[in-house]
Amino acid sequence: MPRGKRTVFAFFCKKSGNRLGTLRFHRQDKKAKGWKEHVDGMKKYCPVCREKVDLKFKEEKHSSK
Repeated sequence: MPRGKRTVFAFFCKKSGNRLGTLRFHRQDKKAKGWKEHVDGMKKYCPVCREKVDLKFKEEKHSSK
């Protein structure tokens, strides 16, 4: 039984373009907060740059599972 659509975003290093992971967001957020507000100021470690870097997000797909 489906429990609502989710949008999958991949995140990449802004400097090297290295893919660092994925995030899933429910399309219906009860707090009325968009995905851009959730990820604002998020940083991850990039093994290519060897430092914590700002991320670039790109939508991948919509999942119904």
